[in-house]
Amino acid sequence: MKLVIERGRTAKLADLPPWSIALDGYVQGPAFDNAHHRYSFDHHKGCIRLVTTATCEQVRDALLLGLKPERFTVYLNDVDTDVALSVWALRNPARLIDPWVGRYITAAGLLDAHGGAYPLVYARRQIEWIGEPETRARMSGTYERMSPEELLGLIDEIGERFEKLLRGEAPSEQELRKAEVRAEYEVLYEGTGWTMVRAADPHVLFDLYEKGIERIVTCRHQSDGSFAYTLARKSDFVDFFDVPSLLAELNKVEPGWGGASTIGGAPRNPDGSRSRLPPATVFEIIEQGVQRQREAVPALQQR
Repeated sequence: MKLVIERGRTAKLADLPPWSIALDGYVQGPAFDNAHHRYSFDHHKGCIRLVTTATCEQVRDALLLGLKPERFTVYLNDVDTDVALSVWALRNPARLIDPWVGRYITAAGLLDAHGGAYPLVYARRQIEWIGEPETRARMSGTYERMSPEELLGLIDEIGERFEKLLRGEAPSEQELRKAEVRAEYEVLYEGTGWTMVRAADPHVLFDLYEKGIERIVTCRHQSDGSFAYTLARKSDFVDFFDVPSLLAELNKVEPGWGGASTIGGAPRNPDGSRSRLPPATVFEIIEQGVQRQREAVPALQQR
């Protein structure tokens, strides 16, 4: 099996050579081509997060159901815990029958798919510990400057932490909970029923959902001058913050915004940069979109 990292690139499944696997947004949306042995495991476009599992769970299920990864080239355009555990599963298909492997992959999938909103993730802090190398790189501003080789190293580092967790050598959930520090954030704007915050920690959604904030845009200023934005609503049942339509409005101004039904974000460019739109502009575009969503529904039907 071969790994190829092309930061920020997206492709169509039909453009990939035979015996290809695309992970987590390299091809937009889940897709299958059995005739040419091409597969996309994704949960970012053309899907509903409530019913579409995260990439690591899709990969695990495919391997347990008979996919044999040895001949494949695996393509990815970004690295996070979901991607790293997908790669670990592809490298270790025989170990997926271990109940503890399944337990942790399911936990990681729930966290990734629901952006911190799912309340019953039994190993949340241990999954965050696995992904700490990536989180640390993003918060320090080094992630956007990493080469493909360094990103591959990041995948290996997360995989090594996963191995430690499986061997019982990782900190316990209780130990990590005691040492937990709440993510810092600054409210930039209050929209109509939604909030835009500035935060360096990608896990800030956990704390904001716990505070009862269900419609959120996070902003992180990168060292290259661009902005990493995330649009999120707590679940598909949260109204008047239709993420796909808001992403479509942003795409009219700056191509490359994308995501699924409850979470999405700014473009991921090959040089590691993200959006060039300043927060005030993003706020205005989203606020106008939210207002149109509300105006389309009679007032008596609104909460």
